[in-house]
Amino acid sequence: MNEKIREKLDTLPELPGSYQMLDENGTIIYVGKAKNLKNRVRSYFVGAHNNKTSALVSKIDDLRYIVTSNEREAFLLEISLIKEYNPFYNIDLTDDKTYPYIEFTNEKNPKLIVTRNLSKKNNRYFGPYTNVVAARKTMELLNQIYKLRKCNTVPKKTCIYYEMGECMAPCINEIKKEEYDKIYKEIKGLLYGNELSLITRLKEEMNMYSSFLDFENAKKTRDLIDDINKTLIRQDVVLKEKLDADIYGITYDESLLSLSLIYLRGGKIILSKNDIIPYYFDLEDAIINSIIKNYELIEPPKYIFIEKEYNSLIKDIIENTEAVSPLKGTKHNLLLMAKKNSEIALENKNKIQVDKKRLALIELSSLLNIPIPNRIESFDNSNLFGDSPVSSCVVYIGGRKAPKEYRKYHIKSIIGPNDYGTMREVTYRRYKRIKEENLPKPDLILIDGGETQVKACLESLKEIGLNINVAGMKKDDTHSTNTLIFKDNEYELNKHSNLFKFLFEVQEEVHRFAITFHRTIKEKSAFTSVLDEIKGVGESTKEKLLSKYKTIDAIKEASDKELKELGINDKTIISIKERLNEEIEFE
Repeated sequence: MNEKIREKLDTLPELPGSYQMLDENGTIIYVGKAKNLKNRVRSYFVGAHNNKTSALVSKIDDLRYIVTSNEREAFLLEISLIKEYNPFYNIDLTDDKTYPYIEFTNEKNPKLIVTRNLSKKNNRYFGPYTNVVAARKTMELLNQIYKLRKCNTVPKKTCIYYEMGECMAPCINEIKKEEYDKIYKEIKGLLYGNELSLITRLKEEMNMYSSFLDFENAKKTRDLIDDINKTLIRQDVVLKEKLDADIYGITYDESLLSLSLIYLRGGKIILSKNDIIPYYFDLEDAIINSIIKNYELIEPPKYIFIEKEYNSLIKDIIENTEAVSPLKGTKHNLLLMAKKNSEIALENKNKIQVDKKRLALIELSSLLNIPIPNRIESFDNSNLFGDSPVSSCVVYIGGRKAPKEYRKYHIKSIIGPNDYGTMREVTYRRYKRIKEENLPKPDLILIDGGETQVKACLESLKEIGLNINVAGMKKDDTHSTNTLIFKDNEYELNKHSNLFKFLFEVQEEVHRFAITFHRTIKEKSAFTSVLDEIKGVGESTKEKLLSKYKTIDAIKEASDKELKELGINDKTIISIKERLNEEIEFE
């Protein structure tokens, strides 16, 4: 956290409003809302977060805020700013083009078209439909009933559709807006389940044709009624009342939001869909923005069914819609169905991830010629400039994080940045206790480092009398892991493999855990380092260096090009290199 942000955090008001996070280029990368700006914004800069959020926080160089009268105004302002700036880390509020819709075009003489491209200029859409075939079949049926124009532009004379009796011919007949409004209202009622009045009218027409012995038109009308029953009345009625509602099921974990939506129209389920949405900061914002996204261009139904704990989030936000939380009966069962769908979708998403990690473990087993490692423990040291050295241990079981097994260590016997000594101490303490207390041993230890750190770990295990496989995750010149060190051999990694992605996650997680621990300690005591003595190195520059490098030696070995990529100017780079290359005695 740089000094600029620190000062602003101290002066934030305890009022509702919208806040904007900016990167070092002044670009807005995240927009949020808050009932209490001071509490909400401060929460991002203290405590532990998941890796994605931690990575995002590290990119924040400045923040701004706008105070509003209430939380609703803050939300509306947030949505407006997201649309204007399209921040990288916000939920995308553009229209959903996954499903086809039928559009009643906004023209003097409208027509029906099937489209996925929704426009803000028109909100007269029907759907969504499960596929384009279903949408087209429904549109063809509506055109048979209402005889709207088919031509792209209104011609100067009649066309074949008029000759076939399938068009009202606005080219030669002036049709008033009131007539089109009536047709739109009838189509809306028909598609949302109010088909009884139309079928009654068509039956009367069929009987009339029969009474005049016009059996050809009587048959056409009968076939039209059959088509309506087959095309529009496929679904079973789940509610006796012809209710229009969107039913939301919500499930989430530390980084993913699963949103299930069931469309209920005229008391019938017409479609359901599931979205898995990554979120970074605020779960509430992710839920609200994801729901709002569905009504950017489509008119919302009269009701939204949603669990009680989320009801207040959208209450009064979506106009002309009532958010309700049914507690019993069929409506409650529909809500449970949506919830179950969201749970299954998230489980499946995680299962896919677990399957990929299982494949990664198999690749790891094959690469190192060891049994498939079920329990993996990984270590990382945070000897940041010799200040309060710490180490962290994260645990993966079956390829999945086991946070309850994570451990933090204050380094007691080592003074200054000594990766070898630190690794030797922490692994000795860890596995001595495991042996003495007969705790589960790992199948593999992954060290965030090269030969030196691996050697330190192996010496600790030998002294304790344990035989555990140890591998090192070695970085290349650009500080990206590209090699595994195991039993004096180096194994190059395929950067497109499941194994590489898994090892990258492990390395990021153990590094995040170590850095978070170290920063917590740092907040409890004044942070001092040799960098404080260098002219031109302020809090912002120091934070960047802390994020990328973990020791003085690593900074000394970094190229000028790498330091420039952090936004450090030439003059400051020279000062850093000159100071760090002096004989420094760490206390």
